[in-house]
Amino acid sequence: MQTLHNSHSTRITNTEAPKPKKRFPLAYIVLVLSFCTFAGSIWFSSYAKKVALQRQPTYERQKRQVQDEIHRLELKESTLTGVQRIRQIASELGMVEPTEASQVVWDK
Repeated sequence: MQTLHNSHSTRITNTEAPKPKKRFPLAYIVLVLSFCTFAGSIWFSSYAKKVALQRQPTYERQKRQVQDEIHRLELKESTLTGVQRIRQIASELGMVEPTEASQVVWDK
C-alpha cells in the first residue's frame, strides 16, 4: 500500500498560471494614429499647394483686371470732380462764381 500511496503523491499536477493575453499597448495605437494624422496633413498641404499653384495665374489675371478698373474709375472721378469740369457745368447752368465779399460772408 505504501507504494500505491507514493505513486499517487508523485502524480501531483502542476497547475500552470494562465498566460495573460498579449494586449496591443495603448502607446502603439496613439503612435499609429499620430502617424496617420501627420501623413494626412502632409498630403493635404501638398495638395492644397498644388491647387493654389494651378489657380495662381487666374487669380493674378483677375487681380490685374480689378486694379485696372480701379484706376479707370479714379481717372473718371478726377475728370468729373475737376475744377474745370465744375466751372463748365456751372456756366452751362447759368450760375455765377461767387465774389470775394460773398465768400467772406459764408465763411463766417
